[in-house]
Amino acid sequence: MELQIEIAETEPTSLDHLSNSGIVNAFREAEAVLSRHGIDRDQAATVIGLSPITLKAYAQGVATVSHRRIPAATLDRIRDLAVDAYWRAAAWPYRCEVGGEKSAHLTPVYTAHDRTGLVRARHPHPLRIREVADKLGGSVRVAWSANLDVRVPPLDASASLRSRWRIGVWQIRDQFDFIGRVDVDAVLCEIVDCCRYSLWSFSTEYRPWMAQVTTSQVERLEAAIADIERGDEIQPWESEVAKAMADLEDF
Repeated sequence: MELQIEIAETEPTSLDHLSNSGIVNAFREAEAVLSRHGIDRDQAATVIGLSPITLKAYAQGVATVSHRRIPAATLDRIRDLAVDAYWRAAAWPYRCEVGGEKSAHLTPVYTAHDRTGLVRARHPHPLRIREVADKLGGSVRVAWSANLDVRVPPLDASASLRSRWRIGVWQIRDQFDFIGRVDVDAVLCEIVDCCRYSLWSFSTEYRPWMAQVTTSQVERLEAAIADIERGDEIQPWESEVAKAMADLEDF
């Protein structure tokens, strides 16, 4: 008897280029983080503005009839909701003891201000609020603390690079919006060599989902912004020598 064997096509497994199953896994991981922090599917659906049935369809296996492919922007929102819940739970080391018989503690509150100075978000964890502020093109301030010596913690070299990237992303999105271009995501994906579903990972401070941006990638982004501000077309990387030197610096 002759056997008929069908070989399934192998999809890429790169973290920077998610396969269809990788997208489903990313969504399931986000739901798992939400669940660990007390947010179920119904609550997440309410925040996102979708039905629980729709979220369930996003979580189904790719080969199932009930599967629906989640839009990249929706996956970004789900992951943002998940990491926000994680960082709220992770803020306990920043508590300040205020005394009393039960050793009461109060947690400082940090605020994210946009470029006009308006308060756009509040959060107890400085890394999370830094991420939010960068995406607004703004800054972080200590809004309230029982300890008057509390300051916004400094960033290390890698975190500073990620901060530069987030600010650059905000700048280029703002520029593209001003000139009426809608292909900003394609430009960003080309700079970091990723798919649209992976782009969010270059901006997060949540280590399990983080993709560390490099110096050369940040410099390419900043060069693209400068090209737009001069009214020029975005130019390719200025030279192979400059790129090689930037890559060597990353190494």
